[in-house]
Amino acid sequence: MILREIVEQDVAVIQSWPAYPEEFKDLDYALREAGWISEYLGKEGTTIYIAEERGVLIGFTILSRDDADGKSCSAEFRIALHPDMLGQGIGEKLARMTIRKGFEQLGLKRIYLIVRRSNPRARKLYQNCGFRDIGESRKEVNGIVVDFQEMELEKENFQRMDEV
Repeated sequence: MILREIVEQDVAVIQSWPAYPEEFKDLDYALREAGWISEYLGKEGTTIYIAEERGVLIGFTILSRDDADGKSCSAEFRIALHPDMLGQGIGEKLARMTIRKGFEQLGLKRIYLIVRRSNPRARKLYQNCGFRDIGESRKEVNGIVVDFQEMELEKENFQRMDEV
């Protein structure tokens, strides 16, 4: 798997991916025209990475710094996989590659995220990467109130885990 920054042609490819299976249908909006790519593409302090396997786009990740000038040492993390790639262990590998880039190349000290409390697979993935629970929140997503778990990972903790 290679990880590279997004280019304009990738947007249409991602938006043409098939719908997520029923279990993940509430996450499908992230792939569509008004989804995460539209929200974050060109946003100051944000990097969108594309994961490719043998020339095929299999997922993407986002690291978005807390401030507009891109100098913050903290960033929010997001990840989405091609629907056909779910459940194959690719998400954890992609997450670790992105986190490593964030800490080593972007100079981040802390990466955080929110994950739906109703998504135990994703929560386990993040825990396996070293994220720890720091709180809970409730937000409206596409007109539906969703309960989230807030998680964070500090650089030192990731480096210790990454060495093992």
